Amino acid sequence: MDDLKTLSGFRADAPEPDADRLRSLRARSTGRLRRLRFGLVPSLAAATAAVMVAVAVNGTGPQVTRPGIGAEATQVPSPPVGATPVEAEVVLERAALMAETRKRDTTPRPDQWMYRKVVVKQPNDTENDVQEYWTRYDGTRHAFRQDGGEMDVRTHEPDPDDDDLSPREYAAKLADLPADPDRLLAHVRGDRHWITKPEDDPGGKEHPDERAFRVLSVYLGQEVPMSSELEAAIFRALARIEGVRTEAGVRDALGRPGIGLAYEVDAPRAGTRRDVNGQVVSRSYVILDPTTYRYLGSRVDYLQDEVLGGELIFPKGSVHATAEVAAGVVDELGQIP
Repeated sequence: MDDLKTLSGFRADAPEPDADRLRSLRARSTGRLRRLRFGLVPSLAAATAAVMVAVAVNGTGPQVTRPGIGAEATQVPSPPVGATPVEAEVVLERAALMAETRKRDTTPRPDQWMYRKVVVKQPNDTENDVQEYWTRYDGTRHAFRQDGGEMDVRTHEPDPDDDDLSPREYAAKLADLPADPDRLLAHVRGDRHWITKPEDDPGGKEHPDERAFRVLSVYLGQEVPMSSELEAAIFRALARIEGVRTEAGVRDALGRPGIGLAYEVDAPRAGTRRDVNGQVVSRSYVILDPTTYRYLGSRVDYLQDEVLGGELIFPKGSVHATAEVAAGVVDELGQIP
């Protein structure tokens, strides 16, 4: 399995599959161990990413006119009930200052395990899923358990032709990133490793700012060791991207209110998801804790029926959301911090 390729699938230009492909993805996704955030991804994430075009980079906001890329302006729909627009530069600077004060955990040993527990609200389900993940720091073994059921344990064999990274290798990758926000932003804008569309794609290639928001959001969701300076630089780099916006009161899968972080521009297949008539189909957020500014979860609101190949996939009013519940380092598989 390929972690970085899977991560790069969360993008605003993801192609929409046909109905048969989507049904196949949905059928295989429940309970499946996937190595996003080191094996840590809600069960419907792959299908949702394909259907809504971008789980982590869409968003909508207040009825205002904002400048866009490749167009003069775009009308942005109203936020969900209870959400309040807030100045992105102010919020992200506060997040950076908080990150600079955070005490860093010691680096795990290669034989220790990274644990994560997440609650997932699926669009068509009445009850949430509780998913638990264990990933050995050296990346050699992974385990998954849903709703307290049987644990699925797998061994990962390194592949020299695969860019799949272990948590230890990913931590080293993050350590090599520049901690200056301007240099960091320039790096992720130009990092060809994260390019997801061919240069001659008829839908238009991904804008560097779109890619930068996507990659920086992925970095924020990682649970591997990261320096205070780098985390602060990530927030400040996000504040420098035109089209990044924030809303207070966006709720995760447990109903906890947080700060919704979104990217909006008027560019092909980017920003807010719209249908052929220009109607907003879905909006999505990366959610930060309003006090600590740590990654809290994600949310996608479906404002119109999601139809694929003439088939209703998600009815209007559906919500896909996640909520981070617990995370930590343990010595043995199955332990909970």
